[in-house]
Amino acid sequence: MTKDNLDLYLQFLREIIEGDGDMSKLTEALAGIAYYYHISAIEAEILGDDKLEQKEITLFQRENAESVGEPIKHVFRSEKGSDIVIYIYAQERPFSADEKEDIEVYATNCCFALQRHQMERFMRHMGERQFNTWLLNIDGFLRHVNLLIDRGFKLSDYSAICFNIKSFSDVNKRYGRNKGNEILAGYAAELGRMVDKDEVLGHMGGDNFVALIIKSRQAIILDNLKDIKVTVDVNGKKETVHLSATAGIWDIDDDNVNLDNIVARSYLGLNTARKNHASRIFVNNSMIDRMSSLKNVLEHYEEALTGKEFRVYYQPKVDSRTGKLVGAEGLVRWFREGKMISPGVFIPALEDNGKIGMLDYYVLRAACEDIKEWIDKGYEPVTVSVNFSRRDLKDRKLAWNINKIIEETGIDKKYIEIELTETVDADEHGELSKFIDELYKMNIMTSIDDFGAGYSSLATLREFSVHALKLDRSFVNTDDFSWKDEIILKDIIHMAGELSMDVLCEGVERDDQLALLNSVGCYVIQGYYYDRPLPKEEFEERLKNKIYKK
Repeated sequence: MTKDNLDLYLQFLREIIEGDGDMSKLTEALAGIAYYYHISAIEAEILGDDKLEQKEITLFQRENAESVGEPIKHVFRSEKGSDIVIYIYAQERPFSADEKEDIEVYATNCCFALQRHQMERFMRHMGERQFNTWLLNIDGFLRHVNLLIDRGFKLSDYSAICFNIKSFSDVNKRYGRNKGNEILAGYAAELGRMVDKDEVLGHMGGDNFVALIIKSRQAIILDNLKDIKVTVDVNGKKETVHLSATAGIWDIDDDNVNLDNIVARSYLGLNTARKNHASRIFVNNSMIDRMSSLKNVLEHYEEALTGKEFRVYYQPKVDSRTGKLVGAEGLVRWFREGKMISPGVFIPALEDNGKIGMLDYYVLRAACEDIKEWIDKGYEPVTVSVNFSRRDLKDRKLAWNINKIIEETGIDKKYIEIELTETVDADEHGELSKFIDELYKMNIMTSIDDFGAGYSSLATLREFSVHALKLDRSFVNTDDFSWKDEIILKDIIHMAGELSMDVLCEGVERDDQLALLNSVGCYVIQGYYYDRPLPKEEFEERLKNKIYKK
């Protein structure tokens, strides 16, 4: 911030006091003065005549601000009969005497401006802005969209664009947080120049932004977002930073749409773009329907757990040599209002939301209780494998909690196997290895699910002390098997056998699939060839005989 910049902001202030200035410039004037004098925070206390009405409002505050010494306290008596008390805090060092004198003058001028333009209007304006970029925050964005509607504009003429600066964390690492904030403010200023007066631009926080853009100008905006240049001063030398953005776009097709959906649906597109490593994603109706479904899942999830709407189904595992039932996988099903919700709907939603752990514990306890019931009835159970999500690995007490649930139900640990999916993430890989070791020491069996799908390495066989590998269905989900399939399967099964790991394959439905697996030494089979996932009562009938005839 230079003296020339300060003079510009003071000019804004003079124009406002004289009645010729734009009220929105007051925020810029206040911010400019704050940065020039290294002000940490500006707070206002407004007291009504009767001293009963009192408001405490932060007008300006830097990120991670730390106050130094006593604040400057400035009291102003407005014509409306209210006392406006402004507290101004230093940052990094106390104010000098000259600075205090200057700031007192500027504080008085700000109070005159506030008096001229109702304090309530100013506070609302400040409350609608992000402190660093001074763009509209979400509340301000939605209010300004509503103002457009009040002026007769149709939402169906607009596109909502939610966008995120790519790799902005790298900018902060390179230039430091303070310069990073300066670059972000410069980026916001460039965005402001792109937006027309009948469009709305907002800053959602961090490096996320949202805009309501006239559809005919959508392509121009998206093209500009590919490369926005911001100049920054680094040790007296000018550097140009190139910033590109990932965007989600929703072409609004309903003039009566809920305003919250303007942000939610365009943000859905942004999230989808980021997950798919795409630069742009346009939101379609199927994505909107899925989002609505996911929202419904999360709204009713805990209620469903309490009401025991989730049930465990058991899909048999059969030894193809003898036709004997040798195990089962516990699979969760959700029944709500007489209808079954597909696991493909609620499981991804719960994983994304971080709430999948509650369900995984629920399924484990239910499986343990069913096994205990079968034992009490005189049936010999088989080992049941229960899935745990990789997201659960963040729970440091995961292994301890699993062990506790098994011991509380009083069943032998040989009847439970914890099934996990391999990961490519280095941190998760380490957490998974540690978790498996913890279960191993507790005498709880583990297996790796979907082995061979996407990414798998021989390091899995070497590093993980698992009891079993479940081959992914992709090994047999083809109409034409080649000699390569046979060699790969045979080698995996041989290595697993040498390491004392059991091997089974899922997704088996046909005679030729079974024949291939048997020829390479895989005999434990899970899939519709033998049986579908069964409700508890039907699976109990399978336990009575345990023999499948083919």
